[in-house]
Amino acid sequence: MTFTDTEEAEQEVNEMSSKAPPVAQVLGVSDISPTPVEEVDVRLPEPTTETGLKVLFLSSDTGGGHRASAESLAAQFERIFPGSTYALLDTVERDGVYPYNSLVSWYKHLGARPQQWKFVYAVSNSRAFEMMADVHLKLMCERAVRRRIMIYDPDVVVSVHPLMANVPCLSCAKITKKTGKKLPMFTVVTDLGSAHCLWFANGVEQMYVASDQIRLLAKARGKVPDEKLVQYGLPIRHDFAVQAEFLGDRMSGDGKAHQLKVRNDLELPSVERKTVLVMGGGDGFGSLSDIVDALYVEFVTRGIDANIVVVCGRNEVLKKSLEERNWENVLENYRIMKESGDRGPVMSSFGSDYCTSRGTGNEAVCIGGDITQNLRRILSSGSLGKESALSSVPMATLPDGMTTPPQSLSVSSGRSSPLLSLPESDEDEANKTSPDVTPTRNARTIQLDQVPLMDTQIPVPLADPDTSVSSYEAPRHDEAEIPGKVTVTGLGFVTRMAEYMVAADILVSKAGPGTIAEAASLSLPVMLTSFLPGQEEGNVDYVVDGKFGAFCSDADPLGIAEEVSGWMLDDEKLAELSKAAKAMGNPNAAAEIVKAIGDSTWKWKKINRGELSEETSSQSQQNQEE
Repeated sequence: MTFTDTEEAEQEVNEMSSKAPPVAQVLGVSDISPTPVEEVDVRLPEPTTETGLKVLFLSSDTGGGHRASAESLAAQFERIFPGSTYALLDTVERDGVYPYNSLVSWYKHLGARPQQWKFVYAVSNSRAFEMMADVHLKLMCERAVRRRIMIYDPDVVVSVHPLMANVPCLSCAKITKKTGKKLPMFTVVTDLGSAHCLWFANGVEQMYVASDQIRLLAKARGKVPDEKLVQYGLPIRHDFAVQAEFLGDRMSGDGKAHQLKVRNDLELPSVERKTVLVMGGGDGFGSLSDIVDALYVEFVTRGIDANIVVVCGRNEVLKKSLEERNWENVLENYRIMKESGDRGPVMSSFGSDYCTSRGTGNEAVCIGGDITQNLRRILSSGSLGKESALSSVPMATLPDGMTTPPQSLSVSSGRSSPLLSLPESDEDEANKTSPDVTPTRNARTIQLDQVPLMDTQIPVPLADPDTSVSSYEAPRHDEAEIPGKVTVTGLGFVTRMAEYMVAADILVSKAGPGTIAEAASLSLPVMLTSFLPGQEEGNVDYVVDGKFGAFCSDADPLGIAEEVSGWMLDDEKLAELSKAAKAMGNPNAAAEIVKAIGDSTWKWKKINRGELSEETSSQSQQNQEE
């Protein structure tokens, strides 16, 4: 591509922008305000060394995972191909049309309202929408996207976002045809267990996937041929690879010595104690406050000495409340709650999640999704697999002889913690029961402890004059004679996440793919507590099927705490989970992806310069594969 081409492209983009009517005018509405954009299109600087490449990443800030993947890949380009230059471009926000160009502003709203997210994701992930969006975006946006890419004048284009696959792929093909020089494009899918159909544009040079599940989706939904699919793992930051090398076997003597050193470096209190790292995502999704309360109570009452380290992200209200929290009040409120037979915040209706726990107290059983989906999604510890779904659903033991839970059956209570009363924060608002799920007026309400426990003998029902249903005596844990010593530490944004994961023995988190991949790379067991329906649902399966963690809904904080406490008291279980996590992780995935992309790009650069023929390159590649 020549400099004249980029000047011509820039001029045409400016002309198109000035002539294009406003979005509101096109749609016939007046309440759509454009998202302000601060980026400035510039031609990528020339590499500073002979080994460098000019790399254009396509991504969007719909969550932190896409940008984090792009940054991890960019760092590897600088390390493996010194002198490389790069830029990050959001073609949907810059050149997209409504509604696609509004996704960044919608993300936080939808992320805090799972039922709305579920609807939007399900509709957009359908075959009909895929075809419509493909035609719509190519027709309305492709020309502007092509011209904008030409302004940057890259050697290679790498997409890490599903909405930036089909259109840029076509644009790169047209640029290649116009200039007579190959502009290769690659896709790096940043999902683990489930992925949106728009990821799979099979016109790319190669597509990098992180799991068998994504490989199968790419072949089924995108008809991507095997020769274009490369499976290394999810790209994560280089410091995870560094820490993984130092850590080695987490459960070995050397591994424990390195863990102790990292805890000292991080200035954690009482470094000899086991540590639980609790995360809810940078945008504050997840009921962190309730979960931390429940963990504290379980550890103290079961005699577990522990550190609870909480990554609050942007949630300054939560961080401050943890610093000022009266933990004696938390314990006292828990004792009152136990005496009243209330487990605390559970699901508001069977229309969302239904959670219970086994009588042993160390194995939480959680069923995610709507009741109609329960047979498809049975999520618990590794001992409860999909094959045991039918035997695990406690349908036959519901009160009053019910064999199936009616749609109107609801479970108490609200979203506020029974352990501590706090002023409502943004997170509290975000975690209130979604208005999409509303119990009927005549709904029958039962306490969670009134549901008989699986694999246990049904207790004798007791007369309850205040309700129309029978109640049951729930088994209680024996409190330890010596209470556990527990310290809670709240953190804001963390830049040393790899070290905190080394310091931890268990991670409690939402089902973000990047977080799961980071934990696996450091052989860290994972307790998942929430997921975005559709998009992150498969990530839960990835962890549970991989046998390095479990899922329990954040609607049952005590269930989460009971399961985690069981792991903390069982070193053999922790070692088993850690070994499985190590088998699923690849801390060097980013480096391997970049090496493959860079080598392929250099091949095309030499062909474009006439230094290498395409036939010779193909023959050389075949010889290497053989």
